[in-house]
Amino acid sequence: MNIFNLYVEDVLKGLADNMSLEDIAKKHSISLEELKAEFKKGIEVEKEHTDDVSISKEITMDHLFEDPKYYTKLKKAEK
Repeated sequence: MNIFNLYVEDVLKGLADNMSLEDIAKKHSISLEELKAEFKKGIEVEKEHTDDVSISKEITMDHLFEDPKYYTKLKKAEK
């Protein structure tokens, strides 16, 4: 399974519904590669809360919609 599919299936209602990683990268004027790295961090963090990869991806997308550095900042705050 490729976690970087351009679109994430909407299972939950959220801020990033019907958006791709590319859309979110454009929204925040950051590179797609940079956002993919953050997305990968987010998937791992959200797996702590659910075994469902679809839900983990959606939660990650919603957090990145709000802040493309969400998981980097979260890691710093946890230290």
